[in-house]
Amino acid sequence: MKEVIQVDDEFADEFLTEACRVPVTTTARGRVTVFSFPDGTVLQNMTTLNISLVATAGDNQARFRDVGIDQVRVQPDGTLILSIVGQVPFEFTGVLKLNLETGEAILEPHHEVDTTRVCERLTA
Repeated sequence: MKEVIQVDDEFADEFLTEACRVPVTTTARGRVTVFSFPDGTVLQNMTTLNISLVATAGDNQARFRDVGIDQVRVQPDGTLILSIVGQVPFEFTGVLKLNLETGEAILEPHHEVDTTRVCERLTA
C-alpha cells in the first residue's frame, strides 16, 4: 500500500525561536510517501521524506531540508530494526539504526547538525 501526504504548512517555530532567541516562522513544503507491506515478513514499512523548509525571522531567512528514508525491517531472529537514513534537521546526517524492542542504538550517525548556522543567518 502507498500513501502520499503533501506538506504545505507555515507555523510559529517554537524550537528555533528558543534556540535563536528571536521569533521564527517556518514554512514547510514537500511530500511524505508511506509504503506499507501487508505480509511484513522482512520489510514492514518504509517512509520517504522530501521537505523543503524556510525559517524566517524579520527580513532574514534560512533554508534547509528534511530528506531521507525511514524503514522498519524484521531481522532473521525476529528483531525489529528502525533505520533512519538521510538528513534530519538539527539532529544528524547519515544513518541511525535502532532496536525497536529495546530502544538501543545499533548504529549512530557520525555527523551531528545543530542550529548554529541557521541561527547565524536568522539573527544577522
